[in-house]
Amino acid sequence: MHLENATLGDIAERLRELLEADRGRSSADALLESAATWERLGMVADSARVWVAAEIDAESRRELGADGLAYRHGFPTGKKLLASTANVSERTAASRMQLGRQIRSHLSNTGLPCPSRFPAVEEAFFAGQIGADTASVICRALTDIASRTTFTSALDEAERHLVGVATASMPTTGAPGGTTETDPDGDTAGGCSGTAPRLYTVEEIARLAIRIREHLDPDGAEPRDAAKQHLRGFSYPRIGSDGMARGRYALPPLQLGILLAAIDPILSPRTADPTPADPTQANPAPPDSGPDSEPTSSDDADPAGTPDDRPSQTSKLRPAVSSASLDERTYEQKLLDALMTLIEQAAGSPSASLLNGAAPTVNVHVAAIDLEAGRGVGWIDGSSEPIPVSTVAMLQCTGDTIVSIFGTHGEILSHGKTHRVATRKQRRALAARDGGCVFPGCHHPPSRCQAHHVIPWVSTIFEPGATDVDNMALLCAFHHSVIHSSAWRLTMIHGSPHITPPSWVDPRRTPRPAGRRRTAEPW
Repeated sequence: MHLENATLGDIAERLRELLEADRGRSSADALLESAATWERLGMVADSARVWVAAEIDAESRRELGADGLAYRHGFPTGKKLLASTANVSERTAASRMQLGRQIRSHLSNTGLPCPSRFPAVEEAFFAGQIGADTASVICRALTDIASRTTFTSALDEAERHLVGVATASMPTTGAPGGTTETDPDGDTAGGCSGTAPRLYTVEEIARLAIRIREHLDPDGAEPRDAAKQHLRGFSYPRIGSDGMARGRYALPPLQLGILLAAIDPILSPRTADPTPADPTQANPAPPDSGPDSEPTSSDDADPAGTPDDRPSQTSKLRPAVSSASLDERTYEQKLLDALMTLIEQAAGSPSASLLNGAAPTVNVHVAAIDLEAGRGVGWIDGSSEPIPVSTVAMLQCTGDTIVSIFGTHGEILSHGKTHRVATRKQRRALAARDGGCVFPGCHHPPSRCQAHHVIPWVSTIFEPGATDVDNMALLCAFHHSVIHSSAWRLTMIHGSPHITPPSWVDPRRTPRPAGRRRTAEPW
């Protein structure tokens, strides 16, 4: 690797010229071939960068003192020297040095050879057969195993097996026929002409390494699980200067599995809008992945054929409404909303823990004049940051919130709202009528919806709108907020909820039947 800098510069310039020429190729097949070729070159570059990082690290070790390479150039550590010289982050420099320490073979100060801790990884990596990500994953897994078993012949065999699987997954160019497939479990399948080799991602190799660890670890998983249970925790959120509460949590595998199993149904693709707003995009290409992806198989369709799932004359008479275009939440925001839905459901459960004989309740304070005017703020116990009146109005619909309304002299005009909470019988009636969230395109079931009062608390005598089925409709938490804070409106016509879009959706603002009642007649 000790090439003249001019030679390396010439190679880099030639590669830049090849890249410029390659960027002009537009066919899909050419792109795939380029991806494999450039990745092979990247592996060679990775091996060179890790080698340089390892040497700088060795020449800058602390025991060398003032004679160390980093110290002589005015840097306290080799990591900072490499980051400055190569113009990379210290994190990148540290990761290269870490990998280099694990696979570097060298001569000691006395001239004795010091072999690599992982010679098979070293050989494959510096031969450009595996990339830095794969090498790091294998070394990290093997180091974890060695901490429990020491370096044994079984560990050497595990290293060779992992490297063999990784090198079989090396990107290649040209036709894949006539190859041999290496299975990560140790089986070898003879490749036939035209059969592509089985390629394993870095993540799959990491999972294979975990399986090997479980096989070799004499203590089994019990001590590790006990350690994870000891580290579990939840830090109480702290409110920052911006009014946002931030906390941290650490979940062991079992608790994480329970959380994901509970959240995944709420983030199901069925909660997205299957009807595109543009009729010309009736069959859009499905996204690659993620919680917003739509099912493409007819098996995923609702066999009942509800009005939301099938075309009707109604959809031909009025412009399509896409709730997906309204839902601009990030994935992280959707995760939090899903978690809050679970917490609200648990808090409202009959089996919820009681405080002084009462179910978990949020206390909200608001001035009557602000609530009646529809502007101003309210306050929640436990938070120093106010909330808008529109949020207070939304909270009046929920059963786990007590809204205290104060007059101009500080007197309490109303405390609590037991008459504003839908009974179980009313919720069953709402579920039968609405079928879930009534917002167009939303598929949240009744169990994840709130009973919204269509006629809000606006009376001058501070009496709530009637808590009757004819004055309520089911909305999920997100669309409940949309109704209270946007131009979308809900009205009741002949005892059935109708939604009125804003003018940018429908200039005429025509009320449209809402809900998924199967007996509804199209108009």
